[in-house]
Amino acid sequence: MQSNNPILTRVETYSDLAEPMTIQGAIQKSVLLTVIAAVLGIALFLYCAITANISIAYAATIVGAVGGLILALITTFKSNTAPALAIPYALFEGAFLGGVSFIFQLKFPGVPLQALLATFVTTLVLFALYKFQVIRATEKFKAVVISASIAIALVFVVQIVLSLAFSSSIPYIFESNWLGIAFAAFVAVIASLNLILDFDLIENATAQGAPKAFEWVCAIALLATLVWMYYSFLRLLSLIQGDD
Repeated sequence: MQSNNPILTRVETYSDLAEPMTIQGAIQKSVLLTVIAAVLGIALFLYCAITANISIAYAATIVGAVGGLILALITTFKSNTAPALAIPYALFEGAFLGGVSFIFQLKFPGVPLQALLATFVTTLVLFALYKFQVIRATEKFKAVVISASIAIALVFVVQIVLSLAFSSSIPYIFESNWLGIAFAAFVAVIASLNLILDFDLIENATAQGAPKAFEWVCAIALLATLVWMYYSFLRLLSLIQGDD
């Protein structure tokens, strides 16, 4: 079975007729992880705002991003570890959300709230479109979204390497100009479309009788997509505001 999430790229599963996963179970675990990440993110954001401590915000962003990536990779290759690593993963994501939100709030006031609303509305719209079969995760759809997600990941890896090694940047696409805004909008669209793949993963895993523990894998995948969406909207809205 394949998880079409930019972080969880492939997960093997097997049928468990004795105690198979359910869609309701996957949704409940997804909500749980999202709430944990959101509560920690809000708490960290408020703490940084009250203390005006941007150092903690930067530290939380880095630790959360790196820690979350490591745990996601572990669950990718060892899906049986997902039940134990799901909550720690949500905590890392919460640290990232709180830290990065505070950093963007200082530079672009109001943008985190706008990004949160955009993520919430987009999630509801895409869920409705999937539920009523307006958008389906066909093989062609999956191929396009996965290929675009991998390409975007490679671009960001190159950007990080250039920034750390040479204090440089990829020209134009990470700047507040029409090309940078267009690229950020493209990233936000692809990040959002990964939700369709996550919905499809939950549905297909249930149909194939995946084990109960696989619900945690689906929850991690969905949270990873939501965090990516939120960060993509943060970047897009900040670039638009910076271009005013």
